[in-house]
Amino acid sequence: MKKKIVTSLVGMSLLMPLSGCGTDTNNSLQVSKDVEFGTLDYEKIIAPNNELGFKLLDEVEKDDDGNLFISPTSLLMALSLVYNGADGVTKEEIANTLKIPGMNATDLNKANASLMTILNKNSKSIQLQVANSVWLNEDFRFQENFAMQAKDYFNAEIQEIDIASEDSPKRINDWVKKSTNGKIDKIVEGQLDENLVTMLLNAIYFKGDWQYPFDKSLTGDRTFHLTDGSEIKAPFMSLQEKLSYMANSDYQAIKLPYADGEMSMTVVLPNDLKKFESNLSVENWEKIQSGMKKMRGTILLPRFKLSYETELNEALEALGMKSAFKEGANFSKMIEGDASLLINKVKQKTYIDVNEEGTEAAAVTGVEVGVTSAPPDDPFIMEVNRPFFIVITDDETGAILFIGSISNPTVK
Repeated sequence: MKKKIVTSLVGMSLLMPLSGCGTDTNNSLQVSKDVEFGTLDYEKIIAPNNELGFKLLDEVEKDDDGNLFISPTSLLMALSLVYNGADGVTKEEIANTLKIPGMNATDLNKANASLMTILNKNSKSIQLQVANSVWLNEDFRFQENFAMQAKDYFNAEIQEIDIASEDSPKRINDWVKKSTNGKIDKIVEGQLDENLVTMLLNAIYFKGDWQYPFDKSLTGDRTFHLTDGSEIKAPFMSLQEKLSYMANSDYQAIKLPYADGEMSMTVVLPNDLKKFESNLSVENWEKIQSGMKKMRGTILLPRFKLSYETELNEALEALGMKSAFKEGANFSKMIEGDASLLINKVKQKTYIDVNEEGTEAAAVTGVEVGVTSAPPDDPFIMEVNRPFFIVITDDETGAILFIGSISNPTVK
């Protein structure tokens, strides 16, 4: 009888406002100086990253309040690590799901290294950092090439742990807490699974304020219209400023920059949120971005906070990643020996808080692998008083870090 083996891979990302929080830069990612990659290699995965996020909108279920909040970048980075251990049909299906057909692991690693290097920003006005760690059951060994890719391109420190030790969960959770500045305090609940082989962690950390803060004295309750036709009261923030804006017969869209403009949140207010989401693609997203122009107007935006979680197995299978979840999956390039791995679960948890000063958001992506056998001329007014759509983007690269569909902003 074969022993069941479980491998867990987790990606975490965190966004938070510049004020009111300390910073620890010890975990910022510095790609190995021994590896070579082009500074523009990240461009190979920007469109795939963004398309992955848009495709997931049709496959991921919204919560009981009609809300959804996901991080395509966290998922792409997590699956990029998995890709290094895959082969055959499984590797091909992961590539198709990530929208990178034909790309070899080395090119994908170089693209990730390039993106992570650019995403690392550390200035007075904005900070964005990436960190990775790998925790390996001391009874197992990675294949040399898999370990080398993780270290060189993802700067992942590989630490061996005793699965039975009560100290191992604490060590992992301490890393999580430190890497997210205490906003996510644990990823491991209780004792580690005795069949665990490895856990891979990825953290993205952002800290910044709005370039144009909302005046708290102008925040007041207004009516928000829910999808079912009912109404609720919500605190609306107000800002009058010259901003990138566009409007047509289907929606209004506005870009709210963070800090010096290296990152932004795009808020889209469609007449029909479901129809808008179903038509989203990289091409249509670029049309929204290119269609905006700077103009003065007023934005009335709900102050909101919500948590969201979803399992992505069915969504990824629907996007073409089928064999990875079944017996016969090919992850033969990950662990030494004859273990036959398959993915048991892909899960993502997210959190977002949008307020007058800025944005605080977090995402945790976990992959468990187991073994068995046209704008108007006049000043605009955009009152976001019905279900709306948000995208948080690193504008230097164009990478979409978070996507949200908000139908009820008053969820506690």
